[in-house]
Amino acid sequence: MATATVEQKLEVDKLSTWLEINRDAVTHNLDRIYRWIMPGAEILAVIKSNAYGHGLIEIARAAADHAAYFGVSHISEALVLRQLYLEKPILLFGIPPERDVETAIRSKITLSVSSLSEAELISNIANKLSKSVNVHIKIDTGMGRLGIRWPEAVSNIRQIAALDSIHLEGIYTHFPEGASDQDSFTMQQIKVFMDIIDEASGKGIHFAYRHAANSLGILNYKESHLNLVRPGITLYGIKPSSGMMSKIPLKPVLSWRARIILVKKLKTGESTGYNRLYKASHDTTIGILPVGYSHGYPFALSNRGLVLYRGKRYPIAGQVSMDYVAVDFGADMDDIHAGEVVTLLGSDGDDAVTAEILAERAGTIPYVIVTQLNLALPRFLV
Repeated sequence: MATATVEQKLEVDKLSTWLEINRDAVTHNLDRIYRWIMPGAEILAVIKSNAYGHGLIEIARAAADHAAYFGVSHISEALVLRQLYLEKPILLFGIPPERDVETAIRSKITLSVSSLSEAELISNIANKLSKSVNVHIKIDTGMGRLGIRWPEAVSNIRQIAALDSIHLEGIYTHFPEGASDQDSFTMQQIKVFMDIIDEASGKGIHFAYRHAANSLGILNYKESHLNLVRPGITLYGIKPSSGMMSKIPLKPVLSWRARIILVKKLKTGESTGYNRLYKASHDTTIGILPVGYSHGYPFALSNRGLVLYRGKRYPIAGQVSMDYVAVDFGADMDDIHAGEVVTLLGSDGDDAVTAEILAERAGTIPYVIVTQLNLALPRFLV
């Protein structure tokens, strides 16, 4: 924690487990994305779901000077950001309940629109408040989830444009694939989306922001960059797909540390943890960490996870429980002490345990590894 404040260091000294959020890694990743995207395009930093588990406030503070827009998925996140940044544009993804629409309008939050009926509701509420609201119309070009179906898009856009109190600031779509830079489905989505923009423009409807590229789109489809891109998982230095990071050198943002709370010896045949999933094949030393699945450490990493200690890898021993895991340090480790720091996620010395590594071992995706980190875990911007 070389860049942490004295106060942070004193606070960490009192903790048994915590997360470190590397500000320099965030700004590095944003800078590298800016260098990669097409000239004139800006960045909408996707910091939904507590910034993919990294900490909404911490990531917002690190990214605020580099992102033109923030994107979140819940009104509570939007309101936290609005208190911090009075003028920063914030896009609320999804379809919020009616009570949240009024709150968003009062707080100058940009709303996503997925249907004509939703736009009519937003217009009615804005009229009652005597306020105008910015909206971004979402077009379903193939995701099959939220958004106006593309064959009806232009007709719906014309009707939405005629509604009172609504300002059509943006239009966007989303890709379900894109790991290959020659994916025909994604290329067809881009064509359909551009045709819709062109047809709307021909009818006098113009959008200040036009965006399609998520992390995979940014990496593989420069024609989708338009004038705004939406980095999500890449913002945090995590690969959206295996083998994808070579195009842009990004840095992982998050490290998860914990202190050993107890060191003990196991004799051959003795076990640790529930169901005795781990039985020592030889005399060994184990360390207990105050971390479990209640903190977000995956149960699937029972007997499969690994940690770093003094720059070397050591395996998780036995079943991950609610509040504890055991680490097998081997037979020759006699100088381990309670209070020493172990890295569950992140780098130590020349080695690293990445979200991708843990996801592969747990049989899941890196998104799950980070977004399930407990909100109560202390987070420090370092």
